[in-house]
Amino acid sequence: MKINRKNIIIAVVVIFFLIGIIPKIARYITTSLNAKETQYVAFVEKPQISDGADSLELSGELKPFLQTEIFSRINGLVKDRYVQLGEKVKKGQLLAEIDTPDLDAEAASAKSTLISAQKRLMEAKYQLDYASRTYERYRNSSQDGAISAQELEAKYNSFKTSEMAYEGAKADVEKAREDLNRLTALQSYKRVTSPFDGVISKYNIDAGANVVAGGSSTSTSLFEVQQIDKFRAAIFVPQSYVRFIKDGQDVDVYIPENPALKVKGKISQISGKLDSVSRTMEVVLVIPNDNKSGLYSGLYVKTNLNLQGKQKFLTVNPSCLTTLAGPDQYVAEVKPDSAIHFIKVKQGRDLGDRIEILEGLKGDELLITNITDELEEGQKVKFKEVN
Repeated sequence: MKINRKNIIIAVVVIFFLIGIIPKIARYITTSLNAKETQYVAFVEKPQISDGADSLELSGELKPFLQTEIFSRINGLVKDRYVQLGEKVKKGQLLAEIDTPDLDAEAASAKSTLISAQKRLMEAKYQLDYASRTYERYRNSSQDGAISAQELEAKYNSFKTSEMAYEGAKADVEKAREDLNRLTALQSYKRVTSPFDGVISKYNIDAGANVVAGGSSTSTSLFEVQQIDKFRAAIFVPQSYVRFIKDGQDVDVYIPENPALKVKGKISQISGKLDSVSRTMEVVLVIPNDNKSGLYSGLYVKTNLNLQGKQKFLTVNPSCLTTLAGPDQYVAEVKPDSAIHFIKVKQGRDLGDRIEILEGLKGDELLITNITDELEEGQKVKFKEVN
């Protein structure tokens, strides 16, 4: 029997192919069977509830409880200054006097104008009374025919003219009186007084100095008065601590050079608005000044907000977090029925070995620490809780 050479070659190739592929198929089947026998085990742990810092230290600057600059309401020359720098003053106390020759002359002229206007008013009143009586007399006589209609009309016109003159004189008197009252009121500002109890923190005048009424670019501040029986201080509380502050809360205030000497202040104002850049909220403190603590306006101070027992937050192992190929952060919880459930969370501070969670968790969840990309929502897994 003649053997076909071509068939022999084909048979040899098939044999070698089978020799190479059969072990690979065997290894694949073995690996698949082993994979089915090996199941994924999730290691889980609960979030930790941690206590924050006992206090929050912030810096501020003491400012007077009240502060104002006093300007002159009139032009003139300083007659005298009666107070010194740092002197304590009472509300209404005389601080300085201003000579106002121009204003005094205007007031004297206004007074003369008023007197003249009053005289003209008296004359106008006399003329009106006379014209009124004359007109009444002519009107009565016209009924008997003794007075012509033309004469009666002339007397009526004279009466109305006198009446208008009288009203004009009254208006002149009122205007002159208003001018005099205005100038007299301005003259009262020759006496410069303190608007409240306080301390003279600055003065810019001496006797003979020229002063210009406030409200112009050439105006000069006469005095600065501060009320320092208590101070204000603004501090800026970070967003993560805002929820722990409230109106009326006590705050320890101290000078960095003498931290042992603390003064109790109180929160008096909370702005209620976070700065869009610094993410802080302005809070105003009121600090009493007992004149023994070395406090003064402009002093740099430190403040301590007591947070003991208030600041509690959840943290998780960093390996619990996953993004699920998106921008948001998630954790994988193992439910009581062993099913996986992904929870969207809001991440806070990175504390190194722990991550703060601001939103999304209650604290009793079992979270997977060995998350893999193959895990799916609702997938049943075996799990083991670790400490």
